[in-house]
Amino acid sequence: MLKTVVITLALVVAASLPVASANEVHPNLDAPAILAQQRQIRVEVEQRSGRYKELPAAERETLLREQDKVFTLLRDRNAITDLPESERIVVFNSLESISSIVNRAPDEKLVCERTRKVGSNRTETVCVTESQRRARREADAKALGDRNAACLKSGADCM
Repeated sequence: MLKTVVITLALVVAASLPVASANEVHPNLDAPAILAQQRQIRVEVEQRSGRYKELPAAERETLLREQDKVFTLLRDRNAITDLPESERIVVFNSLESISSIVNRAPDEKLVCERTRKVGSNRTETVCVTESQRRARREADAKALGDRNAACLKSGADCM
């Protein structure tokens, strides 16, 4: 009898633990908290007050456009994880764009995209900063230029 009561009590306690932790959402994934923060930023941007007083018009428009994406995708959600992965990436990129405008650090903005490795059908999410993307583009352009120069110099068909 005592053994049955102890087992039943242990099952009740064990069943209640995941429910308590399932209700907790990490602050970075909490959609209502993100929306509240974005609404606060929007009010200050529209009033042109605080740190947004001197924000250029182009950056203001970009910030508001990115916020519109976030508001649309996170409406009626409890967490970012409730979204499909493609929409999570859109939200993440929008929040990073907003962050780079707010913090005046456009080169540190992370940009994520879904890519496939050559020879594979599996996709993966790759995130790099704007400065890393620019450095990669410049290195690729230099390598292509060096290759073309070497081909022209040697007279060989490099195609």
